[in-house]
Amino acid sequence: MKYMSSAIIDDWILEEDIDNTEAHDIMLHEQGIIQLDDLEKILEKLEEFRVKFRKKEISIPSDAEDVHEFLEHYVTIGTSIEVGGKIHTGRSRNDQVATDIRMKVRSELNKVSQGIQDLIESLFSLAKEHIDTIMVVYTHTQHAQIGTFAHYLNAHIDHLLRDLDRIEDCHKRVNLNPLGSCAISGSSFKLDRTRTTELLGFEGLVENSIDAVSSRDFALEAVSILATLMSNLSRISDDIILWSTSEFGYVEIADEYASTSSAMPQKKNPCTLELIRAKTSIVYGNLVELLTIMKGLPTGYNRDLQETKPPLRMSFQITKDTLELLTRIFSSIRINKDRIRKNANDSYATAIDLAEELVRQGLSFREAHKVVGESVKALVDDYKKLIELSPEILEKSMEKIVKRKVTLNFEKLRNVLNPENALSKRLTRGSANPQEVKRMIKVRERDLASSKLKLGKRIEKIDKSKKLLSKTVNKILS
Repeated sequence: MKYMSSAIIDDWILEEDIDNTEAHDIMLHEQGIIQLDDLEKILEKLEEFRVKFRKKEISIPSDAEDVHEFLEHYVTIGTSIEVGGKIHTGRSRNDQVATDIRMKVRSELNKVSQGIQDLIESLFSLAKEHIDTIMVVYTHTQHAQIGTFAHYLNAHIDHLLRDLDRIEDCHKRVNLNPLGSCAISGSSFKLDRTRTTELLGFEGLVENSIDAVSSRDFALEAVSILATLMSNLSRISDDIILWSTSEFGYVEIADEYASTSSAMPQKKNPCTLELIRAKTSIVYGNLVELLTIMKGLPTGYNRDLQETKPPLRMSFQITKDTLELLTRIFSSIRINKDRIRKNANDSYATAIDLAEELVRQGLSFREAHKVVGESVKALVDDYKKLIELSPEILEKSMEKIVKRKVTLNFEKLRNVLNPENALSKRLTRGSANPQEVKRMIKVRERDLASSKLKLGKRIEKIDKSKKLLSKTVNKILS
């Protein structure tokens, strides 16, 4: 029945299902449950199916119930019911599909980690070019303080490094083996769950058989992490969209990542970045879908769990595509340093630096805040920039607000209001001081190297298990 079929989505886990079945049946033979000649025939047909699937010579028909039923049917037709009928001994589709999905999710998490690392590399490269590119940074979408473009990029690098940490932590909980739990309460056959754990590259077992077949919290956690990651990617995309407008003119994305208007020939629309914002909403929706599927299920396996695969698959695909796209965008983006710098010079963003200087001259911060605020108001009324503030205007504001006189001569005032000087005087750890930004980049580069090492070990373990499984299959078949 088409309504019940998951065939349309099951090609996503087909190769995992083949590996899963091979590992299970090898274990069955080693436990003396099925004979060697039967195992040889089963493995031969499974490998035949794998080759045909990779060559696109075979696919799961739409009228098949699922990949598990179709694969067993293929083996049985190619051998006999006496042989193919042994393929599922001691196993249920419940523990089978849970195993397949965990294998796929761990692989997809590793691919997302690689995509994040590639994006961080591109941001590092750009940041190193813009250590001294002074810019205004914003709060409430208003000019706040003086910063640098590298400091801004470093903030997003930190977001992404945390995303890598979350994935690494999640991977530990995903990479556990549910196989051998049967339908829900285990099997009367003496199954060696440790052996299938080894052959499939898991770190350990989902020990409780009820938990093994009925839980999908690992999927909820994975998509939750993807949603958080996409939120970060959407925010940086929104910045670039805003900064590419004519009003800002801070950045220009390469032509291949933009499109023109169908009517207005002058337009260069950042459509790829706009779609990142929209696709982020799709991942959010997928997370809500998964949560909604799970929220009312009684404990145990329920067919509802079949519907967790489509939102899981879609979320991973969107996230991987988005990371790849943003990496290419930041590798080719053009930064208008002169425009960014001019905006900083014309801004009032060094007002807080002036207030802090007045504190050093003996005012309380609240007094200094009011004095500078009064001075800024006077400049705005006269259509002047903060850099044009004179000692006379400042003294007049001082007398009005605090009824006393603190004098900053013209040279001192210019020095305080100069954006470069404002940055060099920043003393706090993590500030936009260029020397502090350089230090942070070095630290983050070490963090990235550590993350790459950990990812390499995760991939190596899975590859090692694949080689072990393949070697075991080939040894039996030869």
